[in-house]
Amino acid sequence: MNLYDAIVQLLLENKPLLLFLVIAIGYFIGRIRVRGFSFGVAAVLFVGLAFGAMHPDMALPDIIYILGLVLFVYTIGLRSGPSFFASFKKSGLRDNLLVFGILVVSAALTILLGKLMGMKSTLTAGLFCGSLTNTLHWLPWWTSSRTPSPTQHRRQRGTCWPNQSWGTRSPTRLA
Repeated sequence: MNLYDAIVQLLLENKPLLLFLVIAIGYFIGRIRVRGFSFGVAAVLFVGLAFGAMHPDMALPDIIYILGLVLFVYTIGLRSGPSFFASFKKSGLRDNLLVFGILVVSAALTILLGKLMGMKSTLTAGLFCGSLTNTLHWLPWWTSSRTPSPTQHRRQRGTCWPNQSWGTRSPTRLA
């Protein structure tokens, strides 16, 4: 066994070591500046991609991905929260009424199309919930490297509508 195989085997057996090694290497690479440019924390992503290319089984447990997504959405909320309330002082009422109008029109359109297409109410509600967000756009990437998606399982059993795939849950983002 050569050194490369030994390192890969060590990382496959020790998932926390893999996680912290990717973070540490990515952090230090991200701090390197070349002519005023640096990757910053995005370097962690690139280091993670490089480590993932070393072996097809080199992946973290699913809970890490879920926790990362939750923390990402939470920090975005923390960052945008103060500016959201500060916007009420300027043109907040007008902007929020516009957003409210978009939500009402989207809900009405989703309900109408759901009825016309004969969809179950649960599927229609899921379509509406996912239509104005981009969080679900990470899901195809996340599930493609793991097990088949629930849609693929339903297709294998013959119980899936053609429009139930992960990508079409957000029709407003497809345009």
